[in-house]
Amino acid sequence: MSQTIASLIVVSDIHLSHSDDERAKKLLAFLSHIEVGTVDTLVLLGDIFDFCLGSHPYFQKKFAPIVDALERVATSGTKVVFLEGNHEFALSALPWTHVTVVSHGTYLIPLRNGQFVQAAHGDMIYSHRRYKAFRWLVKGWFVQAVARLFPGTFLDHLTRKTSEVSRSADEYRPIYHDKILAAVDAWMEGPGRTAQYGIFGHFHVPYAEPRRDLKEGAVLSVDSWDKPNALVFKDDGIYRCWLEGEGKGVERWEAVAPLVRPDLKRPSYPDIRA
Repeated sequence: MSQTIASLIVVSDIHLSHSDDERAKKLLAFLSHIEVGTVDTLVLLGDIFDFCLGSHPYFQKKFAPIVDALERVATSGTKVVFLEGNHEFALSALPWTHVTVVSHGTYLIPLRNGQFVQAAHGDMIYSHRRYKAFRWLVKGWFVQAVARLFPGTFLDHLTRKTSEVSRSADEYRPIYHDKILAAVDAWMEGPGRTAQYGIFGHFHVPYAEPRRDLKEGAVLSVDSWDKPNALVFKDDGIYRCWLEGEGKGVERWEAVAPLVRPDLKRPSYPDIRA
């Protein structure tokens, strides 16, 4: 794997169950190259862990290799920002001191060319009100305090089985691209929004769509780590880096291109300026 030079790198929806499985090995290898590279900002856009209660000693020990690797990246000169997904709780309680944890909402990231990116986990952009109410409840201090009373092995087993049942139904769940992108457009165009780019995860779809309002920039998302990948902002454009080769460090790079609405594409899309 080559040394990484970029203004921004985004990964999302890795769903790590362990710190030594194939996905973890690829992530750790990728982080090691960011550590010795030149990367301004690394954003972890949620659901990096399949389940993690950061305030529980069991999960602190279980994911220690990931936490340590991110700390090394953060102390190497790269700003590391972790936006909690719907599978992650109390991550600010993990034993790290240099990683910025964002529990909810939208986070604004400057690029070295003067442009801005706003980022959020996708379920905060498009979801039903009942889901948002449930998310608020389980993210609350009371539920997390009660959860800490249970053995970590019990929580691990329970959440793993729940995730397996949920993922088994994924292929039967329709993806409403028009509704998702309409919600993302509204998120980009809301009052006070000045970012050129919006990045989100959660839906396991690699969107790379021109903006509805035809302004410079784009709305992008990161694919699931069923196909390990990262979204990379370089000086000459935006790329996806696919990590292939069963942990052998093989990369495949592709420039982003619209998946759903190419009719909005402009000659200069996606408007990256060095």
